[in-house]
Amino acid sequence: MKLFHFLLLIAGLASGQAAEPLFRLPPGFSIERVAGPPAIQFPMFATLDDKGRLYVTESSGGDLYAELKALVRNCRISLLEDRDGDGRYESASVFADKLTQPMGLVWRDGKLYAADPPDLVTFEDTDGDGHADKRTVVLTGFGHTDNGSLHGLTFGPDGWLYFTMGDPDSYDLRGPDGSRAHGTTGALPRCRADGSGVEIVSRGFENLIEVIFLPDGSIIGTMTWYQLPNQGLRDALVQLLEGGQFPLHAIDKRVAHLQFNVVLPPIALLPAIAHSGLEIYHGASFPAEMRGDLFSAEHNSRKIARHRLTPKGASYAVESFDFVTTDDPDVHFSDVLEDADGSLLLVDTGSWYVHHCPTGHIRHSPAAGGIYRVRFGDKHFVRPDKIGPLATTARQPAKPLESPDLLAKLKSQDEVNAAAAARMLGRQADTNAAPELERLLQSPSLRLRLAAAEALAHCGSSSNAAALIAALAGPTDDFLEHALTFALHRLANDSALRRALDHPSPKVQRAALLLLDQAPFHGAPESAVIARLNSTDPRLQETARWILRRHTEWGEAGAAFLQHLLQSTSQTAPETRALAEFLPLFRKNQKVLATLAESLSPRNDRLRPEQRIRLLEAVSAIDWGEVPPALRDDITQLLRDPNPSIRSAAVRTASALRLSDVDDALGTIAHDGTQPATLRMEALRELVRRRSALEPREMNFLLEELSATNSLAVRLAASEALTTTKLSSGQMAAFIKAVRGDSLISPASVLAAVQRNTLAPETSVALLDYLAASLEAGWTISAEQLEKASASIPQRQRAEVEKLLAKLTESIARQRQQLGEFEPLLSGGDRVRGERLFFEKAQCTVCHRVWENGGKVGPDLTRIGAIRAGRDLIESIVIPSATIAQGYETLIVTTKDGESHTGVRVGKAEDPLVLRDASGAEITVHGRQIERIERSKLSLMPEGLLNSLTRDEVRDLLAYLQRLK
Repeated sequence: MKLFHFLLLIAGLASGQAAEPLFRLPPGFSIERVAGPPAIQFPMFATLDDKGRLYVTESSGGDLYAELKALVRNCRISLLEDRDGDGRYESASVFADKLTQPMGLVWRDGKLYAADPPDLVTFEDTDGDGHADKRTVVLTGFGHTDNGSLHGLTFGPDGWLYFTMGDPDSYDLRGPDGSRAHGTTGALPRCRADGSGVEIVSRGFENLIEVIFLPDGSIIGTMTWYQLPNQGLRDALVQLLEGGQFPLHAIDKRVAHLQFNVVLPPIALLPAIAHSGLEIYHGASFPAEMRGDLFSAEHNSRKIARHRLTPKGASYAVESFDFVTTDDPDVHFSDVLEDADGSLLLVDTGSWYVHHCPTGHIRHSPAAGGIYRVRFGDKHFVRPDKIGPLATTARQPAKPLESPDLLAKLKSQDEVNAAAAARMLGRQADTNAAPELERLLQSPSLRLRLAAAEALAHCGSSSNAAALIAALAGPTDDFLEHALTFALHRLANDSALRRALDHPSPKVQRAALLLLDQAPFHGAPESAVIARLNSTDPRLQETARWILRRHTEWGEAGAAFLQHLLQSTSQTAPETRALAEFLPLFRKNQKVLATLAESLSPRNDRLRPEQRIRLLEAVSAIDWGEVPPALRDDITQLLRDPNPSIRSAAVRTASALRLSDVDDALGTIAHDGTQPATLRMEALRELVRRRSALEPREMNFLLEELSATNSLAVRLAASEALTTTKLSSGQMAAFIKAVRGDSLISPASVLAAVQRNTLAPETSVALLDYLAASLEAGWTISAEQLEKASASIPQRQRAEVEKLLAKLTESIARQRQQLGEFEPLLSGGDRVRGERLFFEKAQCTVCHRVWENGGKVGPDLTRIGAIRAGRDLIESIVIPSATIAQGYETLIVTTKDGESHTGVRVGKAEDPLVLRDASGAEITVHGRQIERIERSKLSLMPEGLLNSLTRDEVRDLLAYLQRLK
């Protein structure tokens, strides 16, 4: 599968239409466009009915987020028909219109189920004219703030409707039978076809996109943001289990649900591909080895990927291959589905969706997308009515079997059939299956044990608890252990779980502790938790610690645990994380607080420097309200500690906690020329936030640090300090002079400083001259920021501001021209030279990370070549504010005491909110301190990066970035 051939599509083009994209496919496969504009535009998702007709949801092409939030009804569903049997859809009509952004649909029993937030609806064509004349609301109550709203509609083999939700849209769904499902994080809900029985299968997703069912009944889904980007990996294929939780929002704090302290792992971890539609191949048209493979649409990487699953423990290992790829930056696949003849239909949504996605905003006419068909060999399309009923597909599963058939299949020697029967019996809650399911818990196959455990949760009784415990003590993996624990929660009683605490297996003890501490059980014994806080079994230890964090009233246990953490020689991430999670919860527990103050005290000589630093970092993240006096005294004394690293940590802590009466200590550090420059900078940045003016010696120090001979990180830190304080007219002039000609310090920094000051006429002249020169050098200046800053410029010079605004328009036009000029540089570069440029001259690693090297201000670029087209890479460098990657939006946070902080959010937490500024420095702001949060239209990334490079150097840098895959 490593060899590809090229096929340039020319058939079916409308007069004057641009050339079709160039696609790469495996040998023997062909692709053709079978539908496109003007019949349809911006197609998103599609489904087939039992007559082979294709229903396609179409976007309006507008701002998805804004339209969803306002419930703008500009979208539609089109019905496409192939009336002459050639595989192309020559007939298109509007089946339903006036919809909100419809991000999912499925056909079942004469009805089209569709997402129409805040509703899940059915459309019916009762008079057979090809247009829906009946709309019925199945469920309502779906949030609609962004692309995490209702999507991914699929019928399961049980006949239930499954659909997906992302965070933070939330949902509150009430079925006609009184059932209810509600929550605030991404979830996989399901219901009967009429909306009854609505319930949650799994939760905790940032965005679960779509799911399919394997032949054995397992559920596999595509998920974006399985984790925060790490070494270029973010998205995932996941296996969904009932009660399963996933990392970014593992616990929905506003909804009562069974909680696990360990999340389910991905079966495949992928780059930020933003995969979307998912299909399992059932047909016989493709090579035999592809039957049962999954095909996923990858929006960002412009490809359809093929995934081969092989058994691994209770789950699967995944091997992924490129199937259909293109370098065309305007192609963005959003869905893939199997047609009746075994060909695949691919949906390309075009280039309209630019919200948080790596496709350019610089578009005069967004590509409108289309539908493509992929075939193997020389086989021609066969109309569905010539091959019988439409074949079973992921979204059109066969009708459920009845219990007698399933009970027979449960004893099948075929593992797939037996597992599928077990899961179906579980869905039917057939208690007659319990004895055979208990027997299957002893199967040599972990996958069969998993299916039996999932089924027993609904078919079994308390008499099956012993068998579940025995299975848990045997060979397991994450998936099987989860399913067995979930089944025990439903079937075991309190006394059985308390007895299980004495079981020799740590896995059994762990499940017993976890469940006893949650309803309907009566609570885990404190002594049992304490005895396992430092267990040699890591997962049992973590479970005990997780339960401790739920009991902030346990003072003795909390104090003992804190002492253990502080005395531990381990500096591993789990130990650091345990401290950070523990302290905020126990901050009001007096015994823990006393232990904390005693440990932090400079008089405590038992704590090593790295332990004290770790403790300071944990203390700084806590919203104390009023910092306890003992802690305040400890931190103040540590500002004078002989160790520079401890002093640095104390400065950051004093800053985060807004400690008063530490200005003298900060000033001593900032003004001491013998101290490390980075430490002096940290202290001075905190000082300038507290005072209305800079002393001359402080200004001189910052100007020295702005010198072009210093690293970019140091210069950015100095620039950030100068933008957050009041400057005299002379100081402002000196600042302008220091950054003039600096190819990496943005004029945005200068304008931010201007907004805090009133300028003298001569300083205004220097400023306007500097801005004009910056525009000539290729910078783009925010018109909004320039207009705000103009209030500080004397009235007689406002005309010059108007001239600058006119030049700004010209500058933007030049930047667009520059995009075209750089495009030829996408080939022919030397990636080795480009790597040196990235790490040295261009100083990209101040903000960006590749593998383990670099900063974290901007996106991780470890696999950027796999998810961004070359043209979009150029745009991101030349005009970084045109498209800002999701998760790296610039926030402007104004506090109630008048401070303003600008940066990108660190992590997902909202309270405390941690911002990282352009220099990499972090500041913590607690929710009660925040007056307002605004999203800036400007990226923190400097726009002048390429100004300092020759064309050959740009070519080499692009070669390096494109090879990062």
